[in-house]
Amino acid sequence: MGKGNPQRRSTGDELHTAARSGDLVAVQMILTSNPLAVNSKDKHSRTPLHLAAFAGHAEIVSYLCKNKVDVGASAMDDMAAIHFATQKGHLEVVKALVAAGASITACTRKGMNSLHYAAQGSHLELVRYLAKKGASLTAKTRARKTPLDLANNEEVRSVLEEFERSAKNRASSNKDKAEQSDPKASTLESEDNQVPNSLQWLSMKKTVTERRQRLMRMTKIVIERRGRLTKRTQEKTHHNQKGQKVKLSHLQSSNDIQEEEEEDM
Repeated sequence: MGKGNPQRRSTGDELHTAARSGDLVAVQMILTSNPLAVNSKDKHSRTPLHLAAFAGHAEIVSYLCKNKVDVGASAMDDMAAIHFATQKGHLEVVKALVAAGASITACTRKGMNSLHYAAQGSHLELVRYLAKKGASLTAKTRARKTPLDLANNEEVRSVLEEFERSAKNRASSNKDKAEQSDPKASTLESEDNQVPNSLQWLSMKKTVTERRQRLMRMTKIVIERRGRLTKRTQEKTHHNQKGQKVKLSHLQSSNDIQEEEEEDM
């Protein structure tokens, strides 16, 4: 049995070759005769766009983007055309891809994005371009590396550090402006750390209630104990007083006995 359409595979191969070599005329002719070949893939899952981007052919990249190419198509390891271009430092190709909708935040299987590749390759102007476009300066690869971690070139490191400082300053400035335009918001925000929220209020109220109930129980116990103690004291006092009033006739003092003996004499 035959495997696919030999003519279509041949057309796709020709388009890959033309895109890689930068032959715009050949690319145009092939796509005119077979528009579907624009997203054909080779054995490494690469489209003609991947090869043109890797080779730095900005004109062919622009042409492919205008002819329904999948600008975000992934090759092996989830490498998109923009990753190939940034890896090689092709600024104009990257601009064409971004204009066509390519994502500068897209990551490969290893977690590398466009800025990681640009910083790693010491492509200074490309680093500046991506940073201005809003590429994340703190994004980490699967190995937990930021673009700054991968930068070996001092100029590249300096540029990345400057953009990081600018980003922090903007964030601080925006916060200050927001507080000035809405002082109530800043007041509430500052009070968030001082005033308990509703859940905290409920918890505090419950704790206070429990303590109050415990104190009431303890007070009741103390009162009851005091009452019992007072009652015992009163009973004991009454008993002692009653005992003192009882006359013991069988007990006589020595004087009484002496008086009786004198009378008998």
